[in-house]
Amino acid sequence: MPRTPNRRSRDVSDYLRRTPKQMRELMVILREVIHSSIPDVTESMKFGVPFYSMNGLLCYLNPLKTKDGIYIGFVKGYRMSDEAGVFAGQELKQIRHIVYRKPSDIKRRLLKAYLQEALILNMMKAGRFELIR
Repeated sequence: MPRTPNRRSRDVSDYLRRTPKQMRELMVILREVIHSSIPDVTESMKFGVPFYSMNGLLCYLNPLKTKDGIYIGFVKGYRMSDEAGVFAGQELKQIRHIVYRKPSDIKRRLLKAYLQEALILNMMKAGRFELIR
């Protein structure tokens, strides 16, 4: 069945309904930013959390162990520029993440740029994107 833009996964919706209110609010906002930034993104549950992919895995949403916020993890974050210096997780081999504790922490324009950079990296690896020289 062909995928339609902005289609939400029922499994992710169910997961969000079970998530505590403070974290759910953040995840719903981030979900919207992801879908509006990459309309054809595929949303699914992997490893017990929402994952987003297009030409490979892009990112995922995960509650902080302290239960006072969530983070968006970029699967190939180690290859991203992080020009704004917002990444945490440098101790991890590949993944870099951005932590959010309240809705006002979410800078939509900045997050959109990071999501698009992650997509470009996936497209380049898949041979579907060529930089103009």
